[in-house]
Amino acid sequence: MPKKSQSKSKGNAPAQNSIGSRILEALTEDEISQLLDELFIVLSEEQRVTAFTQLQADTQETLTQIITPPQTVEQVKTSNIRPTSNAKLAQTWSQLWSQWNQIIWQASQEEGKYIVQEVSWEEPYFDDCAFVEDLEAVAQKMKPLIKTAFENGFSHDDGFAASLLSAESEISNGIPDWMEIANGIHLEGATTSCLLEWEWLLVQSQGQDGFKLAQKIREWSEEFTDTSLNDDAVIDFFCNLPDVQKKIILDGMTANRQGKEWKLELENTYSYWHIIYMELMQQFATPEIYLNNLRATISQQWQNGLPVIEDLLAKQKYRESLIVIQETLDTLLKNKQDKNPWTPENSLLFVIMDGFAYNSGNGEKQKTLLRYYQQAVRELGEIERANALEIQQITFECCYDWSSMFKAFAEISVSKNTQQALFTSWRESIIKRATPYRYSDFFTNAKAVDTWWLHWLLDSITTKEKGLAWFRQQIIEWLENLPGDPVQLGREYNVIHLLTGDLIQIKYQGQFPLPKFHEVVIQPNQLSTPDAVSRRKYLQEYAPPDLWERVMAYWRANLHKFVPLPEASKSSDYTKNAQWMSALKELAPENYQSLLSQWKVQHKRRPNLWKAMKELGLM
Repeated sequence: MPKKSQSKSKGNAPAQNSIGSRILEALTEDEISQLLDELFIVLSEEQRVTAFTQLQADTQETLTQIITPPQTVEQVKTSNIRPTSNAKLAQTWSQLWSQWNQIIWQASQEEGKYIVQEVSWEEPYFDDCAFVEDLEAVAQKMKPLIKTAFENGFSHDDGFAASLLSAESEISNGIPDWMEIANGIHLEGATTSCLLEWEWLLVQSQGQDGFKLAQKIREWSEEFTDTSLNDDAVIDFFCNLPDVQKKIILDGMTANRQGKEWKLELENTYSYWHIIYMELMQQFATPEIYLNNLRATISQQWQNGLPVIEDLLAKQKYRESLIVIQETLDTLLKNKQDKNPWTPENSLLFVIMDGFAYNSGNGEKQKTLLRYYQQAVRELGEIERANALEIQQITFECCYDWSSMFKAFAEISVSKNTQQALFTSWRESIIKRATPYRYSDFFTNAKAVDTWWLHWLLDSITTKEKGLAWFRQQIIEWLENLPGDPVQLGREYNVIHLLTGDLIQIKYQGQFPLPKFHEVVIQPNQLSTPDAVSRRKYLQEYAPPDLWERVMAYWRANLHKFVPLPEASKSSDYTKNAQWMSALKELAPENYQSLLSQWKVQHKRRPNLWKAMKELGLM
């Protein structure tokens, strides 16, 4: 148990009417600091020693450390650590607990700091995030003092766990009856660490071990209604205990793993207790026991299959490894497979996994799984599947590099059916990613475009019977028959939109001479896709020499039909209308003047429209 606070002895505190107490009341901290500097200058060494002997031993030691310059190398290294007396630390600790309790008091007030109403028409709510952040700020200051506070018996309000449990009750009773702690009180790292360190010191003082600590934390977790500890902080704390204590914890968990207190936690891969258990098992148990336990959790976390598969491959148990690989894939693809289960020959895993949001670092574990799969089937002589898995792995690395993908499909030996299935999977994914959408597409019945120039480009590259001439013929015919009316054009607008953006990058590389048209109509920021560089490279190679002129001729002839109608604008905001008019004036001045004349007649009573036009220099 913590030591009881020592009773006051001579020099422990100044008497109420002493010179020292009167100085404290009369002077500022800066003035007292200056006074002490002057006194220590005039005091002799003998006088200083005489004065120090009247003080407590801890105070004497602290003052000696402050005024004695470091002599050794080790003292120089530690001289930046400011000496502090236990009395001062106790004062600081008490002040921090006062701040902590004040935060809890505020949280329990019906109109306190943490009752927030963002706008008048919305109900107020309890701001659990601000409450937790304020506790964390105090806990960060308390954390370095925990051991000293415990060992010297500083006041502690029965510890952090008891204080937080009491806080739950006080908050629930204090806030309005209809208000709830909706999101829970999810403690942050330092707050959780303070709770754990205090409980560990208490457990040790009672002669108990690490497993008793784990049981106590489990008990506290059960008592909490709204409060939860920080997962990472709990894992770090228990995994950094001394090895002897970690082994005791592992033995205790293993002995009690079927009991109701531990069973659910140790079998739930998302519980920090399960993570701690597996970490300790990996460190202390035999590899076989660890891997058997890991295999039992594959249905919850597919990644847990990887170490098991690796071990089986190392032992050349290829058939058994395939069983575990399938278990792992089943979990990985849960809710992602249709009626036809995934196989390496029928579609690309990268595509099914939705491309991992384009991040190059994603998919490393999936690639590892595919590599293990390939190793197993190759050793079993399944060459077709091994080669299909080679393409699968290349897709993770190079899905958006067209040249690398074309090379993989052409050079890696697989059956015609497998090649076609995997190429189709890749082709459809590339087209889906590149297809631009407008917000209005979701609210209109405009027919989707089934086949367009990206289909033709990919097919012309990969089909000998088609090639460059075929692509040029297809895209020219399409442009010649492209409707100029927005309603008839429908979603083909998106197709011409993407083509224009790509051609601008090919021809001008961002330095387009019609900036308003580029920014307002083409909106280049909305056309970014991971394979844009590859797409434009092949488009440049396959496009007709005059494709740019043909595309821009279409826009010059028809852009005025796409300018948003003022009567369709909401809330008298005509900013978008004016922006489109500025793009039209830049691209097709004659059509701009004609449309402007119409607007002056039809919309002369829309002052906000003309104000928006004037702000863009159009009037």
